[in-house]
Amino acid sequence: MKKIDKIKMAGELLVEAARECKNATDDVHFAKSILLSGAVDLMVSPILDEHGIESLHVSLSKAAARFGGENLDKLTPEQLQKTVGKGIKYFRFTYNSLKHTGSSKVKASDDLDFFANLEQEAYHMIDACISDFNKLPLSQGYINTVFSDELLSLLQSHWRIPHEAPLP
Repeated sequence: MKKIDKIKMAGELLVEAARECKNATDDVHFAKSILLSGAVDLMVSPILDEHGIESLHVSLSKAAARFGGENLDKLTPEQLQKTVGKGIKYFRFTYNSLKHTGSSKVKASDDLDFFANLEQEAYHMIDACISDFNKLPLSQGYINTVFSDELLSLLQSHWRIPHEAPLP
């Protein structure tokens, strides 16, 4: 056995997810990309949370709640966690749908189909991971010695769905 650096592993999984997504020729490739980037998300977002840094999905969940009329400042910590959790569940729907079947409320045999655009979901999951990876509180020395050139290039890229219009 050997010691595994989870940040380094998450970075290389992110590179692989991006490669799989860009080279995808069918839904299986996009699904693999979603599953890989979902794993990255679940390694990186707890570190951000521990440091008081909001992941992209947390920020978007809070923005959606505010847009829906929710005053987040008036919520208890438990209510805020539940509200944000609903948003995160929304953003991870496709990932969770690919990852498992059934739930405490739904039999596995009744949960065999879901609707999604796997290409869009893959690109958006990778985009969120890139955003979150760039927020990690890491020293420049660590970044320079641990991150691969491919990861550094990806973290500095303008990642978007190929047929999306460029931002102005």
